[in-house]
Amino acid sequence: MHLTDAQIAEYEERGYLFFPGLFSRAEIAHLQAGLPLLLARQGEEVVREKDGSGAPRLVYGAHAFEEAYRRMSLHPRVLEPVRQLLGEEAYIHQTRLNPKMGFHGGEWTWHQDFGTWHRVDGMPEPRCVMATVFLDDISAVNSPLLVIPGSQHFGLREEVAPEEGAVGYVVMQIDKATVGELAEKAAIQALEGPAGSVAFVHCNLVHGSAPNVSPYRRAIWYVNYAAVSNAATGTERAWHHNNRDFTPLQPLSDDCLARLEDQPAAE
Repeated sequence: MHLTDAQIAEYEERGYLFFPGLFSRAEIAHLQAGLPLLLARQGEEVVREKDGSGAPRLVYGAHAFEEAYRRMSLHPRVLEPVRQLLGEEAYIHQTRLNPKMGFHGGEWTWHQDFGTWHRVDGMPEPRCVMATVFLDDISAVNSPLLVIPGSQHFGLREEVAPEEGAVGYVVMQIDKATVGELAEKAAIQALEGPAGSVAFVHCNLVHGSAPNVSPYRRAIWYVNYAAVSNAATGTERAWHHNNRDFTPLQPLSDDCLARLEDQPAAE
């Protein structure tokens, strides 16, 4: 997959590109099949919802636990556009699964991902792309990801505070007045589409989501790629938050997910 000059220009202007149905139902089924094991994991890489239900809120590092997720992180339809947008080789800074379980998926306050990676992990510049892979059909019903187009142009916001009650992750919440000002400049957009859709999102784009009050799960897997020359310098957080392997990633073949049926072992 090769982005056109027009698509790159759109990314630079709006802060994201969205490709509905980039992966087929059959391809994304391999990732869906790994969800039960990921959601049942125990350990520090798993964060629970704040409502006391025990429902998983985040599962970090899925690419290290499930082969289908490893392959997706190296899939040319994902990795090649990321390398184009970064203008160089990439490494994985962090991956996280946000399942947004029905009735229990909590809100995500408005924030910029780079705000955490810069302040906590020591990532020098906002040269990082977040690939969002839809594992479920996502509509207005089950709490889609909300973005403010072009908000990355306003730089790293300083009107922030750590989200209250957050355990196992760090989100630098942007104050309501700033969000209101940004939303006046560009209307908030909801990313909706079928399972297998993918968005490429600038790490300084302001985004968030409402609680999932529907009975339907809304799972998205986020793969956060940084330019190799922009490697984070901090060492305080665990690998699943701040990966220390800066080896440039190499794409697999385009049929790497389809071949899981015949070759279940790691390549």
